[in-house]
Amino acid sequence: MKIFKIAISIICILCLGSCAVKLPLNKQFYESKKVGVIIHVDSIGLAKAGAQGLLDMALTPGDKYTKPLQTIEPQVNPSKLLKNEISDILKSRNKDFILIDANLKDENFSKFDTPDTDKKYYKKDIRALKSKYNVDEILYAEVKYGILVSYYSMIEIDRQGYMNISTSIIDLQDNSLLLSDRISSVAPIKGNWKEEPEYINLKTSIQNAIDKTITTWKTKF
Repeated sequence: MKIFKIAISIICILCLGSCAVKLPLNKQFYESKKVGVIIHVDSIGLAKAGAQGLLDMALTPGDKYTKPLQTIEPQVNPSKLLKNEISDILKSRNKDFILIDANLKDENFSKFDTPDTDKKYYKKDIRALKSKYNVDEILYAEVKYGILVSYYSMIEIDRQGYMNISTSIIDLQDNSLLLSDRISSVAPIKGNWKEEPEYINLKTSIQNAIDKTITTWKTKF
């Protein structure tokens, strides 16, 4: 039986894109090479934004959101949506690919020693995946989504649905990056967020954030 887990992260969702190093898609990606696609979606979760000290965070654990998020998670499926979208894109470009069920964070990769070149490289040395999966490249998308609660000290000042996708495409020949990007979107909650039993207003907000983020994500390819 699956054990449900609510993830909690402390983020400023609107600043995520500017905090990461961005690299647009290298055109060589659509050459005749095979890519392994890894889409890892974290459990639906609570993210926090705003001005909070350590004591404030300890006193606002967000337990009241556990049941609503538990209820909503089976009704939304960003993993399936993302896999369908990227499959359609790669097929339309005649790009050879396979879907891989994995999470790069679960692997014990060593830190990559960056050569003195103008290229950008993935932080971990994942070149061993070339022979493991018989692919030339890895497209790795890590996804977080759920409810974003903004605080001023211990006071909740706003709630929104949110989604964040961090995407890297790595050339396994030399561990260089062919794409590095991060996209975040939020969507307002219209009406009472805790309306039982289906929490429809919260669900709609999260689904809108998912749809909005995926729409932008597709343009990167």
